[in-house]
Amino acid sequence: MNKKEKKINRRKFVKNAAKGYASIQVASTLPAYLFATSGCNPAEASIFHGVCYHDCPDSCSWEVKVRDGKVISFGGDKANPFTAGKLCGKMETFPEDITYHPDRLLRPMKRVGKKGEGKFEPISWDQAIREVGDQLKKTISEHGSESVLSHGYMGTQSLIQKSVMSNRFFARMEASDIAHTICGGAVIPANFEVNGTVMGVLPEDMVHSRYIILWGTNTKNSNVHQWPYVLKAREAGAKIIVVDPFVSATAKEADWHIQPLPGTDVALALGMMNVIISEGLVDQDYIERYTSGYKELKEHVKSYDPKSVSDICGLQEDDIIQLAREYAKGKPSLIRILVGIEHNYNGGDATIAIAILPSLTGAWRKLGGGLMHLTFEMGGLALNWERLDYHRQMPTQPKRTLNMVQIGQLLNNPDLNPAIKSIFIYNSNPMVTAPNANLTKKGLEREDLLTVVLEHFVTETAKYADYIFPATTQLEHWDIGDSWGQVYININQPAISPRGEAKPNSEFFRLMAREMGYTEECFKESDRDIVKSAFDSDHPYLEGIDFDYMLKHGWARYKIPEPYLPHAEGNFGTASGKCNFLGQSNSLPTYKEVAYSEEEKDNYPLQLLTIKNTKGFHNSSHANVKHLRRKEGRLWLDIHPEDANARNIQNGDELMAFNQRGKVILEAKVTERIRPGVVCMPHGYWPSLVKGGQASNNLTDDRLTDIMLWGGGAALQDCRVQVAKT
Repeated sequence: MNKKEKKINRRKFVKNAAKGYASIQVASTLPAYLFATSGCNPAEASIFHGVCYHDCPDSCSWEVKVRDGKVISFGGDKANPFTAGKLCGKMETFPEDITYHPDRLLRPMKRVGKKGEGKFEPISWDQAIREVGDQLKKTISEHGSESVLSHGYMGTQSLIQKSVMSNRFFARMEASDIAHTICGGAVIPANFEVNGTVMGVLPEDMVHSRYIILWGTNTKNSNVHQWPYVLKAREAGAKIIVVDPFVSATAKEADWHIQPLPGTDVALALGMMNVIISEGLVDQDYIERYTSGYKELKEHVKSYDPKSVSDICGLQEDDIIQLAREYAKGKPSLIRILVGIEHNYNGGDATIAIAILPSLTGAWRKLGGGLMHLTFEMGGLALNWERLDYHRQMPTQPKRTLNMVQIGQLLNNPDLNPAIKSIFIYNSNPMVTAPNANLTKKGLEREDLLTVVLEHFVTETAKYADYIFPATTQLEHWDIGDSWGQVYININQPAISPRGEAKPNSEFFRLMAREMGYTEECFKESDRDIVKSAFDSDHPYLEGIDFDYMLKHGWARYKIPEPYLPHAEGNFGTASGKCNFLGQSNSLPTYKEVAYSEEEKDNYPLQLLTIKNTKGFHNSSHANVKHLRRKEGRLWLDIHPEDANARNIQNGDELMAFNQRGKVILEAKVTERIRPGVVCMPHGYWPSLVKGGQASNNLTDDRLTDIMLWGGGAALQDCRVQVAKT
C-alpha cells in the first residue's frame, strides 16, 4: 500500500477519534528499537525530545538530559512558543514521581489473594503471557471472541502506546470494543452535528478576539498555556466572560462571571439567541449565504424568552439580555468550549446551541471570531493515519462496541450476550474515573472474569487484576504526541532504557499476538518504524516536516494557512458545506428537565458536581504521589452557607456525602463559590487513600447524555446527594 494514500476522510477520522485519542525477555535483552538512540558516549550527557502524555489540551514539549543511563535534568522545551518551556506543577517532578517512584511496578505480577486485596507475587514474562494466552483461548473457545473486552483510554494520549498495537490485536481477535465516551462523547458529535467539524479558531488567534466567553472550561487551571493568550487579549481590550456553575480559578479572574444552575447551559444559549434575533443583532447576510435552518430556529427560540430562561437558569433577566447584546456586538467575539458543558443530560444540546451562535452573528468572518473547540483534526489530516489506524483496514473487526460510561453495568449484566469473561485494562483506571464505582467494583470482583492490567502502579483498578504487566513510562519508549488543544506535533524519544522488566504497551500486545498465533506482518512493526511512517505524508500541513526533522527539533507547528479563517465563507464540514442549525438529525436543541426517581427527589436534595479542581492530580494520575497529596490536602466538599447552616455544618467539619450508590467522608468547605442547593467535590482522589475508602465516582450515576449518536456521553453532574456531619 502506498503509505501516502489518504483513505480515511475527516468525517471517519472524527468519528473514530471520538470512539473515542519480539522476544519475551527481561529489559536488558529487549529489542534495540525500544531503547534510547544508540551510539552516544555514556560519559557525555545526551538530550532527548519528548512530550507530555496526559489527556490535556496543552501537550507540552519537554527535553530530557541523560548521563550514564540516568535522567539528570528534565523540563519544558523553551523553543516551543506555545508551551514555552513551562510544565504544570504536577509534571515538574515527573521522573521522580513516576519513572523512578519506589512503588513503581517493575515485574509482572500474578494475583494470590482475593480480588481487590492487592496481593500479588512476581511471575516471569514468559509464564505470564503463556497463562494469559491459555485462559484467553479457552474463553474464546467457550464464549466467543466478543466475551473479551478491550478497555483502553487516555491514560496516555500519545498515539503509539495509546492504541496502535492494541487496536490491531483486538481487531484481529474480533473482541468487543469500548466506546471512549466519558469525555467528548457528547460534545464532539454535537459540534459535528452543526458544523461538521470540531476545528475552529486557533488557540494563538485568541489574541485577536475582543469578546471572549470561556464556557465550561477552567482555563487557568486545566489549559494553562492557553491562559496567557486570554491575558494578551484582555491587554488588547477584550472582555473576559466565564460561564460556569462554580466559581473556578478562571471565574475569579473574569471580568464577568455568569453562574447558571448546573445543566442549564442549553437554555442560556437559546435565550441569547432569542435576544439576538428579536433585537435584529444577527448577521443576515452570513445566515443566508452560509447556514441552513434559520427559519425553524427563529421560531423555536421564541419560547426561550429572557423571563423563561431566567427561571430555568437561576439568572437575572437583565444579565441574559446584556450577555446576548455584548456577544453579538463585541466583534470579533469568541466562545471557547471544552468538556465541562457536556457532563449532564442536556450536554449535547448545550453544545449544539452554543455552536450555532457564531454563525448566527457572523462571528466567523473576522480573525479571532467564532468557536474554539478541539484541534485533533489537524493531526488526522496531516499525519499518515493509515499507519496509525491500520487496524481499520484489517479484514477482521470488532462486532460490537460497548459504552465505557456504563462499565459497571456491562460487567454485571446477566442478559449481555455474550457476557464479558475477560477484560484488558490499559491506559485506564476505571475504579476511579468511571461513574457508579461500586457497581464497577462488584463486576471486577467476579472470580470468573479474567482481568489483565497494564500499569505503572498497583492502582485501585489493578488491585482487582489477575495479572499485572509493568508498562514503560514516557521516558522509556517511542511515541507521537498530537494534541486536541493546540496545533503542534511532537515526537517522543526513549531517553532511558526501560526500568526493571517494564515493556511498552505496544510490546505487550505484540507478545500476546504471537502467543495467540497471529502471524500478520502488522504485529512485527517496531514502534520506531510506526513513528517514522506516520510522517510519511504529502499533506501541506506537514510540508518540510518529516521524521528526521522531528528527531532534530522534537516538535513542529503544522503549516497552517495564515490568516486561518476556516468559516469566513462557510466551508463547514457538513454535507452542504453550511452550518446546519437543524443538525443531521433534523432537530433543534431543547432544554429538558432531568428525570430523577422519587427516591432521589425525596432523600437527596443537593446536586453534586464532581470536577477537576485539583492542581496535583490529572484524572486519577499522580493521586498516589505523597507530596502532591499533601499539597491538595484532605478530600473536601464545597457547600453554600445556607445549606451548611441548615445542617449545622461549620467550616472544617467532617462530613459524609451519600446517596443510594455510596458514601464519601470528607471535609467541609463552607463557601459561596457554589450556589445554594449545589455541592461540589474534586475528582481524582483514589478511594483507598481517602477515609472511608470511597471518593467522588462512588456517588455519581452512570446515566447518559442526550446525544446518543456515538453511544452517549457521561451525565456525571446529574447526581443528587444528601450531606450530614459524621
